[in-house]
Amino acid sequence: MPTTPDIQIEVFGKTDVGLIREHNEDNFLIADVSAGMRSNSFAAPQTLALGDKGVALLVCDGMGGAAAGEVAAQMAVDSVYETLAAVPPMTRDGFARALRRAVEVANEAIFIQSRDNQSERGMGTTCTVAALTDTTLVVAQIGDSRCYVLRQGRLAQVTKDQSLAWQLIEAGAMTAEEAKAFEHANIILQALGVQDQVEVVLSQVDLRQGDVILLCSDGLHGPVADEEILDVLTTESDLKRAGQALIQKALDRDGPDNVTVVLARFGGAALPPPGPADVVSFVGYDPGPDPDNEVPTPMAPLAPSGGVATVQERIPPELLQQQDEVVTKADGDRRSAMGDFGQLPAAAPASRSMRSVVALFFLALIAAAVGGISVMKCERERTATGEMRGGGP
Repeated sequence: MPTTPDIQIEVFGKTDVGLIREHNEDNFLIADVSAGMRSNSFAAPQTLALGDKGVALLVCDGMGGAAAGEVAAQMAVDSVYETLAAVPPMTRDGFARALRRAVEVANEAIFIQSRDNQSERGMGTTCTVAALTDTTLVVAQIGDSRCYVLRQGRLAQVTKDQSLAWQLIEAGAMTAEEAKAFEHANIILQALGVQDQVEVVLSQVDLRQGDVILLCSDGLHGPVADEEILDVLTTESDLKRAGQALIQKALDRDGPDNVTVVLARFGGAALPPPGPADVVSFVGYDPGPDPDNEVPTPMAPLAPSGGVATVQERIPPELLQQQDEVVTKADGDRRSAMGDFGQLPAAAPASRSMRSVVALFFLALIAAAVGGISVMKCERERTATGEMRGGGP
């Protein structure tokens, strides 16, 4: 095995229930896997020395109503850590495969728990993990929690939201500004626990001295613009104060969701200083198949009484017959994947063709069906005005 490089990582994390939710369904983890240390409670930043089994940072945003989202997020945190802790030191590709497998194992565990427990039926969670065993950060992504990198005063998102809004942006059907007001921005295309298998998206970042990474749930990046996040991170060098300031930004926008931030700053002799050409962007990473082409064992399909329908079964026939209708937001806590559809009121003419938006939406459904990935509607807990909590965190 290669020698572990001299890298120090200053870390801090914090989560807040926000001003509306009754439960905090977010969760996070900062783990020194080599030392067997894990925590999601920090009074002050800590500094970790990179060991041979690596360091992992994780943010989850649970969904499912009542306490089920909390259960899913906690299960994801525990499962990912336990899987990584069980593997020996590895090369980068081996570690990336282990990280991918850790996320898949978490999905399997949550799916089974959801299937077998009526009170947790339909629960799920996003999962974004940033981990390293050498000078390259490996990021695993499910859902729309994000990973950003700050380098030389520039902020770059190194994950791609697995959401309907993001697909429409990439397809040119709407701009990022239009997406902020998009009524169906809460629809994500993958979540842990919703189906028996997921497609984990891996990306990589070659680290430089002084790099700062931010992992966050959409409770931050939803109400707070990237420019505002950049301003906080460039003006506040203390990670604890930066994390608190970011959360306060979300609370200043009425704290509409749980909000979680994990921050890390990288240093050490093994990392080169950044150069003029060191621009950060999303870079996909394929570490190859598991040894002997090992893949997750598919689970047996559930009987109709099991409560988990296919994508096609979850789309009402009347919606499939009306090509110019779009999905309306469901009522209630526990509506999860493709649960409730209906017709929206007539809208004023938009600057872009509604037909293109609808067409892309149905393409997303078809792609989800073909890939065995359910489209998850993140209903988030108790959004009706009568159930809102008006106090502080």
